[in-house]
Amino acid sequence: MFDPQILVVDPNLVRRRKVIEACAEATTAPALFATTLDDAYQLAEVHRPSRIAITAEFTRTGEFQALLDLIHYIGADVIVYGTDEECADRTVHQINDPRGMHSLVSALTSGLGLSRAPQKQARQMEAPSQVQVRPAMQGILLIGASTGGVTALETIVGQLPHDCPPVLIVQHMRPGFGDGLIRRLDSIGKPRVRAASDRVLLENGTVHVAAGNGRHLGVVQRGGLMTQLLDDANVSGHCPSVDVLFEHGARLAGKVPVAAALLTGMGADGAEGMCRLREAGAYTIAQDRDSSVVWGMPRVAAEMGGVDDVLPIDRIADALLHGPARCRKSTYQVR
Repeated sequence: MFDPQILVVDPNLVRRRKVIEACAEATTAPALFATTLDDAYQLAEVHRPSRIAITAEFTRTGEFQALLDLIHYIGADVIVYGTDEECADRTVHQINDPRGMHSLVSALTSGLGLSRAPQKQARQMEAPSQVQVRPAMQGILLIGASTGGVTALETIVGQLPHDCPPVLIVQHMRPGFGDGLIRRLDSIGKPRVRAASDRVLLENGTVHVAAGNGRHLGVVQRGGLMTQLLDDANVSGHCPSVDVLFEHGARLAGKVPVAAALLTGMGADGAEGMCRLREAGAYTIAQDRDSSVVWGMPRVAAEMGGVDDVLPIDRIADALLHGPARCRKSTYQVR
């Protein structure tokens, strides 16, 4: 499996290529590149590189601090190059001479080896507390997320038992990044995590993820509950859209217990759908402000009255599994 350890963030093609090629000559550690901070954030969330080099021009933008927060969270080393200005964050390693390729490559590759990966993995696996083992409700769990969602999803999926109710997830993500997210979630959690496919019967212990696939994810009842992929236009500005998933869940909430969580993200996708879910009798949760990277989608849902509980990310998995009694019971048994 491709396991990049170096990420270079630079919009300049010639400069970026020189850094990547110099790193390839100095080490066998795989490297990725990004041309924008948005791409860098998504790549860092999914692949967890050990070293990240960022050109100085990006440090003057508002998005840099959000990326820096993620870098600190995943435990990566960050190097800013091509500036004579002093960076306020003392954890940042600076290479002030833009022509100092040797210094930059040395900082990126020195001592970098595959032996670091198990240590990083162990630290990530220890972070979420394990959910207390109790009988999980029979039904479906729906989750929507956007900016910052990869880390939030890792926390939730890492706490789910192997026989959890079927989980359907929509994560806003650029095309091409979804497969890495799915592999990541599958490697850290007990349930099976797979890319959402059309007309697949839902089973306990399985997580279906729609991320960057350009098709909406829904769920329908055709004898049993099964996934449905739709080729419709953007809804709430996105495809796949959280609102589409939640609307489908609302249609089933009177027949099947449904619990849903709206996680960190910019905008309002999922807010209207969450209102419909709550009106239909589902149990609805919004991630709280403190644990969100961007408190947009969950905030709008709460303001619209679509939320039963606002919870920190480390409490959401337990709440989804063992929600309040008002989440309707059903004689339907998930296969």
